[in-house]
Amino acid sequence: MLVQRLFEGPVDLIGDVHGECGALLELLDRLGYDADGQHPDQRCLVFVGDLVDRGPDSPGVVRLVRHLVSRGTAQCILGNHELNVLLNLRKHGNAWFFGEPESLCKGMDRKSCQVMYGGDEERRECLAFLASLPLALERPDLRVVHAQWHEESVQQLRELGDAVKAYAHFKRQIEEAGIEDTVEKELAFQNHNPVKVATSGTEERAPEVYFGGGKMRRLQRCCWWEKLEQANGMKPESNGSHQKPLTVIGHYWRRLPEVPDELARLQLTGPSMFGHSGSFSLLPNRVMCIDYSVGLRYEERGRGILSGQLGTGLGALRFPEMEILFENGRQV
Repeated sequence: MLVQRLFEGPVDLIGDVHGECGALLELLDRLGYDADGQHPDQRCLVFVGDLVDRGPDSPGVVRLVRHLVSRGTAQCILGNHELNVLLNLRKHGNAWFFGEPESLCKGMDRKSCQVMYGGDEERRECLAFLASLPLALERPDLRVVHAQWHEESVQQLRELGDAVKAYAHFKRQIEEAGIEDTVEKELAFQNHNPVKVATSGTEERAPEVYFGGGKMRRLQRCCWWEKLEQANGMKPESNGSHQKPLTVIGHYWRRLPEVPDELARLQLTGPSMFGHSGSFSLLPNRVMCIDYSVGLRYEERGRGILSGQLGTGLGALRFPEMEILFENGRQV
């Protein structure tokens, strides 16, 4: 099923990995897990998706997480980058899956040094694992989705068991509606397909066309956690005993705060979506984003600067403690 039951007990939720296998191994070691994902305190691992992307070793990340899932010590959901691979869509940053070198940094001619799949058998194993993953996990006090927990979309996904078939089904429904306006059609494909909503969130018209993710875009991500609050007339929950479940997401490029001014001005991921909430705070409606932009490490390598100088990190949210531990040992 595309919506499954989340582990009981204490868990460590790992943010978007983006092919950064070295950072993942460091983080797992700091968290206290062994090679099979066993923890002395009986904790379990939960990955919020985007295992793969522009990092140096996406195949290694898939292999490691697949092993942990097979041992019963980890759960993992699909992110938008895994969905692209399942749909056989060639996107900026996933040429490794097709066994092809790629220039990742804009304006750089040299090819990146990424581990690539060398044959069909490796690709089949990867696809089989990704196809087995759900889009969301839940239990009474905690729920996990890559980009957006949209109640109507989640309900539509509950009885479905194949993300690719579900994606195609909803895409066909939208096509049959015959929308003519180009931007309205893009909005419908993004916001009315529950698979897209879960993996990349609802979007809105951008004030102007901009470049992002390797292409020109007319839609932009929206802070759905704030819009949900406005629509429902809600206030952020207090620390009372009857809170709604915590919703943990990735996807949205949260940045660590210590970025030099000359690098912060680059805005490689666009303007921050988190405003005054900062890097570590709980968002409205008890939403917590744990994507700390480790997916930008390829830019750090391309520019010859140290890891972390663009505000990048790979973090784990320890639940129920509500502590975040990073691969470099930082804890907040």
